[in-house]
Formats: sequence, C-alpha cells, structure tokens
Amino acid sequence: MDISFQTVEGRFNYRVAGLLIHDGKLLIMKDENQSYYYVPGGRVTLNETSERAVTREMEEELSIKVNVKRLLWVNENFFTEAMLQEKFHEICFFYLVELQNEELLNRGNEFTVNENGKIHTYYWIALEELKDMSLYPLFLKERILDLPMSVNHIVE
Repeated sequence: MDISFQTVEGRFNYRVAGLLIHDGKLLIMKDENQSYYYVPGGRVTLNETSERAVTREMEEELSIKVNVKRLLWVNENFFTEAMLQEKFHEICFFYLVELQNEELLNRGNEFTVNENGKIHTYYWIALEELKDMSLYPLFLKERILDLPMSVNHIVE
C-alpha cells in the first residue's frame, strides 16, 4: 500500500527519487500528458524503507538494478499539480544511485517506457542544461551541480 492519501485539503505523498548521473548527464523523465520533467522514483509503501523503495522503483520503472550511494536531500514540497489542480504536500527522499551494469546506457539519450499503460519518456540531459528546463522540484536545477556530502533538508 502506497503511503499516499487524499483529504479535502489536498493529497499527501511520501516518495523517493533516484538521481542517476552518467558522463555529466542526469536521467530525467516526462509523462506523455505533462509539460514538466522530473527524476525517476515513486511512492514508498507501508513498512518499506526509503532506500528499498528507490531501488524497487528504479527496477519497476526502468527494469534496472541500482546501488544506492547516499541520501542527498529530504524535500518537503508544497505545490498544486497543474493538470488536476490538486494541492500536494509531498515529502521526498532524493538518493544518489549508480547503475549495477551499463544496459540502460544502450537505450540511447532518449527512450520511452510503457509502464502499465503509462508512457514515460526518459532523457539524459547535461547537468548545465537543467537550469533552462521545466524540472521539478525547482531546487534540483541549481543543487545538482554541487551534491552535498551530508543530507540536506529543503522546503519548497
């Protein structure tokens, strides 16, 4: 059971995100009906650690195995989702992860995955180019260039 629930005031999500960086590029994704980009990840399930959740989500979304290097950021994010006009209160743990093998790199700089009927397009984007993109959460645009050595807490 995902740790996500809806109230009359909005939706709460507890999620994780995996930052895959290779050759100065970050793997980001976009859904077919969205105008913005984000990093792969998903919701944590009840009785699951955030670290386990990020490895599970990467396997489910991309059919890859990753190793967790370290937790970078804990982000408390308050936003209104554009398409649904739904208010969100989201807590997300951002992990730096690395590939266990290089199979994913064979898919190219842009590739599409159909995850249970949802079409996700993935892109390897140079870190310097992210600042000009519609990437969420916003703090990633600047902080991706200087990864912390200890966990940082960010509220947006």
